[in-house]
Amino acid sequence: MKLFADFETKKRFMKTGLPLIVGLAWSPIIWIVVMATLGQGVFVLTGSWFVVHAITIVITVLLIALLLRVFMRIGNRFYSEER
Repeated sequence: MKLFADFETKKRFMKTGLPLIVGLAWSPIIWIVVMATLGQGVFVLTGSWFVVHAITIVITVLLIALLLRVFMRIGNRFYSEER
């Protein structure tokens, strides 16, 4: 069973789908790091763990989007065809 019909479909998936899978895979790790660094301080300010988790999730999504954008830009510099 072939997953991709041809090489172009595989290439298109690697450019668009793979960064989303990488972001999804790294999201728990980034969430734990953000929670460990900011969780207690935000809890002292707000007094609610629900608010802490909501703020942490927003920060995590923004960090993942920023990191994926940076890594995709770096990857395009190295692997672009305009050399």
